[in-house]
Amino acid sequence: MDDFLVLQQRMWDQWAPHYNAEHHQRDPAAAADFLADLAGPDRRALELAVGTGRIAVPLAQHGLTVTGIDASPAMLDELHRHRGEHPVTTRVADMACFDTDGTRYGLIYVVFSSFYFLMTQPRQAQCLARVARALAPGGHFVIEATVPRAPGLLAGRQQVAVRDLTDTELSLSVTVHDPLTQTVRFQEIRFDATGTRMLPVALRYVHLSELDLLATAAGLRLTGRYADWHRTPLTASSPQHISVYTLNGAHP
Repeated sequence: MDDFLVLQQRMWDQWAPHYNAEHHQRDPAAAADFLADLAGPDRRALELAVGTGRIAVPLAQHGLTVTGIDASPAMLDELHRHRGEHPVTTRVADMACFDTDGTRYGLIYVVFSSFYFLMTQPRQAQCLARVARALAPGGHFVIEATVPRAPGLLAGRQQVAVRDLTDTELSLSVTVHDPLTQTVRFQEIRFDATGTRMLPVALRYVHLSELDLLATAAGLRLTGRYADWHRTPLTASSPQHISVYTLNGAHP
């Protein structure tokens, strides 16, 4: 196992017991509807960085057979603890160099900016090449990610933000941004009656033009881009993007 995958495992294993509670406000219904509409006739989907299955399980409820890969065994344990009888299979893998043993999927997707966790441009390019290899003809690859914007982090400032404050709890986010490497490192810090909890995150963001160049080099072409799962048009002020790619005509 390479050093990168070990580091990812350690980070997301820390998150696993807390991930669903930390993101309980996210409703997966619109994402599942959007993705199910793009699924191929075989109704098979592959999720990269599947985590606790917050999208994979609702998508399986639409009748898809979902395979998920993730760096964290603990996150996958959480997924199987909550998936019930829904057809979601998983394995530990690095999404930069995953292998599907020749299986091609009509739908491959990565959400919640997880594509940014690949941390370097070469690894992000390698991931897209693997996606192109695993995508069925006529299939779709979907990325949901935040849109890098000039204010805040991209102005190069270190930041401490108060996420929540009650009589019994305090939640902070501490971030450090390196604009030269396009990397951001977070600590999500939680104080409550049980003590202190620190949940780390590290990412390398990708500008939209860069993402499209990397995708083109991998044999993918952009077919749609939206501000949310309801297909709202993307604008300069949109905080996130949903980008949809398919194989270009020249790719095998």
